[in-house]
Amino acid sequence: MKRKISILILFVAVLLSACGPSAGNLVDSAPTDTANAAPLSNNADSPEPAFTPTPESTDTPAPTATITPTRGPTATETFLPTLELSTLEAFEPALEIWDGQPTYLGDSQPGFFFRVKFNPRVWALTEDSYGSPALGHRTIEYCVLAPAATRGMAPGIKVEHDMRQIGEIFFEVNTALLNGVPQFVNYQGGDGVIYTGFQVNFVDAIDTCLADAETVLATLTSVPQTQATPLPQ
Repeated sequence: MKRKISILILFVAVLLSACGPSAGNLVDSAPTDTANAAPLSNNADSPEPAFTPTPESTDTPAPTATITPTRGPTATETFLPTLELSTLEAFEPALEIWDGQPTYLGDSQPGFFFRVKFNPRVWALTEDSYGSPALGHRTIEYCVLAPAATRGMAPGIKVEHDMRQIGEIFFEVNTALLNGVPQFVNYQGGDGVIYTGFQVNFVDAIDTCLADAETVLATLTSVPQTQATPLPQ
């Protein structure tokens, strides 16, 4: 009986062995992570490109543009032609006379002119660039003493006001400045009979030009029109 049972067990074992998988088909491998698997290339002959890690980007601020200030075109001032001065004679008088109509007729008595005296070796009586009688300095170009005229101010001009005694008369002195540099000076004053204004223009040697002009203004007085010295022709 025991022998029959042993034969039966052996038969069952052989039968189970014939039905099971062969040893060559058993694969001991770890499960594949399909989520991280690299995709198959469409070209079976091309090798899979190597993966190059990209360094992390850093928040580097963009370079700031540097703005270099540029100067605009510098305006070139065009000066008026120099005045034509009379020839200095060998025997000039010590002082010459310049008589003219006051610039402020409403503040002057009718029938009176102003009179100033000047050194003909320093000044020459002529006409300015606007055709008005004027004194032109003989040694300082563009230094001109002329009757004041109402003209527009250039942009940026500032005016400093002062009151000074020059000779026997108190003058209101108005200095026009551009960027702190004097451009011209106006003098307004009178002797109680006439009230008139003068303008001194200059480019260089400003202090000398003004000092010589004030030497002339110190002689300002009034004279009846009938006694006025006519302008030279």
